[in-house]
Amino acid sequence: MKKMVWMMTLSFGAIVAGYAQKVQVIRVEGSQISTNSAASAEQKEIGKTVMEFMFDYTYLRDTTQVSSVVTDRMILQVGQGVSKFSSYRTMQVDSLIRVSTADQIQADPRRYIGGKTYSIYKNYPPGKLTTTDKIATDWFLIEEPVPEQAWTMTEETKEILGYPCKSARCFFRGRDYIAYYTDEIPVADGPWKFGGLPGFIMEVRDAKDHYSFVCVGINSKSDRRITMPDVPYNKTSRVKFYRTKYTYDINPLGYLETVSGIKVNVTDNGETRTDLAKPRGLTYDYMETDWRKD
Repeated sequence: MKKMVWMMTLSFGAIVAGYAQKVQVIRVEGSQISTNSAASAEQKEIGKTVMEFMFDYTYLRDTTQVSSVVTDRMILQVGQGVSKFSSYRTMQVDSLIRVSTADQIQADPRRYIGGKTYSIYKNYPPGKLTTTDKIATDWFLIEEPVPEQAWTMTEETKEILGYPCKSARCFFRGRDYIAYYTDEIPVADGPWKFGGLPGFIMEVRDAKDHYSFVCVGINSKSDRRITMPDVPYNKTSRVKFYRTKYTYDINPLGYLETVSGIKVNVTDNGETRTDLAKPRGLTYDYMETDWRKD
């Protein structure tokens, strides 16, 4: 594979290398570099939305500092027999990039930084849960049976968006969760990989409050397309994907150079940041922690 050498200058926030109408965004936040290539993939339609639910997804970037909280706006598109959970911010950036020129993107790169790159499809294909995600320039697809949570009903109640909600608890893939659901919405679904309760899950959070999803809006008359990136995927297992993601997260430059054949040199005020090429420990853990045991 021919190596691409990208020479970039690191401003205190984000750095962008753009080419034609496809843009690779590389950003540096503290000690982490992550990449999004939002508009590099064509989309195939797999259904139509009949209801949409907006969630605020909140998580800690550093579990030792409560002040490191990050929020991403997520969208759950519910169609006939299929649903998709993904970042609404990323959806907006995808649309913006498709109508922007390379010069426009270079002039204001922060407008083109999306949210989470993963999408979760329930019952697609039938009886399966499919997750798509992107690590650097590589697309991954994980297909598994639709997971079941062993919910235990509890006595707690609360009201969310005017809907009375009951509560339930479960242990799922390494974490304890509490969820609040309403039986006044005729949809048996919820954010992320959650489901299986007698109603719609309006809120779910783990016991340590490291991760949470809270419904903040409902559109009962949506007809938006439900799409999936139409790209060549690396089909893998959930555990293997997390191992790959971990390899990237602790040393993104090393991953790019080894796996993708891309050499990245980062400079700060004219000086090369050699420290960014060294592996580093993570200050958080993924939502699913059970992958470490396999």
